[in-house]
Parts: sequence; C-alpha cells; structure tokens
Amino acid sequence: MSIKLEIPIIKEYDVAVIGGGTAGVFAAHSAALSGAKTILIEKTGMLGGTMTNSYVNYPGIFQFWHKHFITGPCWDVMLRLEAAGAAQMPANEYAPKRFSSQQIRLDPFLLAVELERLVRGSGAEILMHTMLSHAEETEGGVRLVFTGKEGMWGAFAKRVVDATGDANVASMLGYEVMRSEVLQPATYANRLEGYCIDEIDECEVLEKFERAFEEGYLDRRYFSWKTPYDMLKRKKMDMHIPCAGAEDSASKTVLELEGHEFLARALEIYRSVRGCEKIKVKAFSAECGIRETCRIVGEDTMTVDKYLSGHVYDDAISYCFYAVDIHTLGGLKITHLEPEVVPTIPYRALIPRGSHYVIVAGRTVSSDTETNSAVRVQAPCMAMGTAAGIAAAIAAGDGARFIDVDYGRLTDRLRAIGATVPKK
Repeated sequence: MSIKLEIPIIKEYDVAVIGGGTAGVFAAHSAALSGAKTILIEKTGMLGGTMTNSYVNYPGIFQFWHKHFITGPCWDVMLRLEAAGAAQMPANEYAPKRFSSQQIRLDPFLLAVELERLVRGSGAEILMHTMLSHAEETEGGVRLVFTGKEGMWGAFAKRVVDATGDANVASMLGYEVMRSEVLQPATYANRLEGYCIDEIDECEVLEKFERAFEEGYLDRRYFSWKTPYDMLKRKKMDMHIPCAGAEDSASKTVLELEGHEFLARALEIYRSVRGCEKIKVKAFSAECGIRETCRIVGEDTMTVDKYLSGHVYDDAISYCFYAVDIHTLGGLKITHLEPEVVPTIPYRALIPRGSHYVIVAGRTVSSDTETNSAVRVQAPCMAMGTAAGIAAAIAAGDGARFIDVDYGRLTDRLRAIGATVPKK
C-alpha cells in the first residue's frame, strides 16, 4: 500500500541554512546581516556542531607566524568568550611543528549560548530538532521538506547553504560528490574521572590491555598512537573508530554503537587495574566526531600542491592555516606548512558544479583528500560559512546563480564585517 503525502509550502525564505554547526552558524548570521530573510535548521538541540556536540571544543587556527589570518564574526565570538572567562587563548608559541598549540580552548556550554545569541541577534530564525527530508530545485529556488517533532512541513528558499558536513542537500539535488578511497576514522570524545594517576601502575595497565588485544576483546588499532596509560594521564580516550561513511543514518548508527561499546569495554579493563576501580565517564559527546564523509565536485577543486605552496586563488575568500593532517588507524600522517606559507580557499570550491541555488560551507568543500584534511578544521569552516552566507544573500537578492555573484561585492561585504580577505 502506498501513501500519498501532500506537503504544502508554509514558509518562504531568501536563504535557508541547513546545519547549525561550525560553518552553518556563521552562514546564517552573515546572510541575515546582509538583509536576507534567513532560517537556520539544526538536527540536534544545540548549535556549534563538533565544537559542542562532539567535544572538539578547541577551534583553530586563527593566527600563526605572528599574523592574524581569520577574523570577522567568528573571531569576535572568541573575544567575547575570552572576556567571559570561557576561552583560553593560546600563548603565541609559533614553533613550526606545534600548530595545534594555537587552538583556543572553549567552554562548550557558553560557546553554544554565544552562538545562539549571535544568530538570533542577526535576525535569523533558528529551528532545532529538525531534519531535511527532501529537496527539489524549482524555478527561482529550492523546495524543501523538513521533518520535525510535529511531522513534515514544507518551505521554499531562494538560495540554500548546505552546511550539513556531509553534502546532504547537494546530494539530494543530484550534484556530484566524491569520497576518499579510505575515510579517516571517527572519534567518540569523552572525559574520564574517578582515579588518581599517581596510584596506577603503568605496566599493569599495559599488560591487561595487551591481554584484551590478544584475546580479541578490544581492537588495538582504536588506540592509534596513544597507549591506554597515556589516555589515563590525559583523562580521556582519544579513540579512532573505523569509518565507512557517515552521510546517512545507518552508517552513523554503526559508528555510534561502535564507539559506545568500545568505551564500555575499555572501562571494564581499566576497572581491573589497582587504583582504577572507580573510574567512570564524567562526560561524553552526543555524537561521534566525524572527520570526513563526502565532498562536492565544485566549480574549482583545491589541490594539495597549491595548498602547501600557499597559492592565492583569484577568488580567494579566506585564508586557512593547518597542517595536512591525515588520521589513520595506524596513527597520523602530517605534512607541515613551511614558514610564512598560508594557503587560501577559493569561492568557486564552495559551489557544486552547475549549481544555481545551492552553495556549501565547511568540510564538504571541493578539495582532494590531503587538502580536505586541513581545511576541514573549525576556523576555516567558520570563514567559509561567513562567505557562503553573504553570497547566498546576494544571489537571492539579485536572482543570480552563485557562480555569477560579483567577487568584488562579496569581498567588500566580508571586509565590512571585519573578515580578512586574502591578497595577491
């Protein structure tokens, strides 16, 4: 028996931003600031994406080589959090191979609140606990069907920013996507407590976990380059979970179940160690932190040779500073940037090839595997979101394709809100 559903269009917007994570928040903010009637759709009950839902609450990199590369609304948020005592700013230690020391440590709760205030203050509407169920391009924009707690409802948006992190909107509309041959593993973040590391014997920990590995109770690859004792010292398990994909609910479910089970089994082994009998999980992420799924095939594609050389694209909308950082089940493969080299991100890499009405922001930007491992981090995703939101507002107002948005007009608006635009 088939059921025919008629989903009426009950709301209309200039810009719909799908995904309230690292990129989507700033896309919605900048679109609304640019005068567009904007809605931000988020599937969870909290804005911030991996920074809040996955405990990756240390965005970067905003500055390096004694230079400030990423500014604007995202940097303003960092400063407001610092003033509130909710951000630990880096000590400006510019050792070439210590780029991660320049990440900012944030209070995830106060970050979520600040992001809510940012979006609401711009005039954009926020709707949480809502998923995109269907997207269809029509004359002048995109017909969208959402599923909320109350059921399904329809909306029309002149332009859409796909900030899902998985290119869900672009895929629904039939635009081409690409995937790495082997996806980087996911991480199920957590915090541990209930023990004193000084009372625990390292050899006993390693011996008991080695037995669990040999018996097949735990997979040693999940520990990657850190030992079970190292994780006790850090008070968290930075596990690596094999990822076959996460752009659909079934594959994400597999990851969540695997992360939960692995952490529970590891706790069981820890509790058999003297001094660790009362270990427990103090906090855990609402969902696995995903490093990559699929990416769009864009009007331009970033390549690692241009990234490592610091190539400045003719349509660059942001800088990006981060090492090429490939996570594997065997460890990390890092290629550091040379001194003074700062790569850029081109506007055309945000546009699915042939798209009139949809632009992406965040880790689904068109890029090869190596480049994506660097540009997927949080500060450049914020910058991409800011640019995508402004571009969406311009395109909606002019009735223009994204590829036809005037670069000078886009960058003028970026500078007007304090964002840094790369120069040749």
